[in-house]
Amino acid sequence: MANKVTGGLMKAGVLVAACIIVVRIILEQMGSPESVNYIFGVAWLYLIFPVPFALNISASGEPGPFKALFKTLLLFGVYTRLMVMATYMMAYLLKWQAPRFGTKMGGNVGPDVGALQGLLLIPVRNALIWIVTATVVGMIIGGAVLFAKRKGTPPAKA
Repeated sequence: MANKVTGGLMKAGVLVAACIIVVRIILEQMGSPESVNYIFGVAWLYLIFPVPFALNISASGEPGPFKALFKTLLLFGVYTRLMVMATYMMAYLLKWQAPRFGTKMGGNVGPDVGALQGLLLIPVRNALIWIVTATVVGMIIGGAVLFAKRKGTPPAKA
């Protein structure tokens, strides 16, 4: 999983993501409005979790905090997006009709989508795009936190 500094927080974040994914699938299958479905998106976690990750890393005094943050955010993005990728694969197999799975929104459910595209290519493409996005956004947010904590820490006396 992650390092000892962020491991517990990583597990909590992945658990929260799993719950959000399940709730969103249920809402979508019940025909909930898209405005409600968007509230239950894993993408929000990429704006929230960089802060506690950065605070934990900063408080630990671990050398190379930016490198540790990058690795943590990358792993968090991979873990969460693998779960979302599985939902896209299920959506293709079960022909779910939620707008995010439709081809108009870059999804993988539609009459012109073959099995290779629906089960592999589109889910993997979406996962890669989101992993990169989550890591970059997280580094901006978490990096700002690390920088602020570094500036606010008085230098150690010899």
